[in-house]
Amino acid sequence: MTLTLRETQNKLQKTNFEALPKPRKNKGVRGQLLELALGIPNSSKLTDLVDGELKSYTKGESVAVTQLRHTLPEIFNNTPFNKSKLGIKISRTLYVAFDRNNNFLGTATHTETNKLIESDYYDICNFIRNAKTLHTFTGSNGILQIRTKDSKDRNGNYHPIIWEGQQLSNKGFAFYLTGKYAKTIV
Repeated sequence: MTLTLRETQNKLQKTNFEALPKPRKNKGVRGQLLELALGIPNSSKLTDLVDGELKSYTKGESVAVTQLRHTLPEIFNNTPFNKSKLGIKISRTLYVAFDRNNNFLGTATHTETNKLIESDYYDICNFIRNAKTLHTFTGSNGILQIRTKDSKDRNGNYHPIIWEGQQLSNKGFAFYLTGKYAKTIV
């Protein structure tokens, strides 16, 4: 089954959230179970829905948006935010908020904050293009940041980020919405 953002938002109003476990080590498990409960197959596609993405999160905790690795060509080619994978994904995301006790708080999409996120995106892009080595970096508006997000492979190795022969990091990075900002989404 493939759902639209609107259909998903309507289904969420009728969903029993009590069956969803409170996230522990793997914060993504709640989202995966939520997708299955809504009839959305778990996959590694850029978007979960016909016209967007579903993101569950705990209010006040950062929200992983997308891996940095597949956005590097756009960053180094100066792709405008609204045409970038990240910009498109953020503008088409339905956020599903829970409190720390796993109670459903509501849903929201981005509207007026996109300009602030866009500004942070450009701050981060400039940092990446000029950095010798990546580290956690937050845009000037405090909404969007990059930081490590990687797990070791079978051999105990991380997945370094290499761009045009230069190693930017010894492990993977991702874009996140900051925890401070996540408090304001829903």
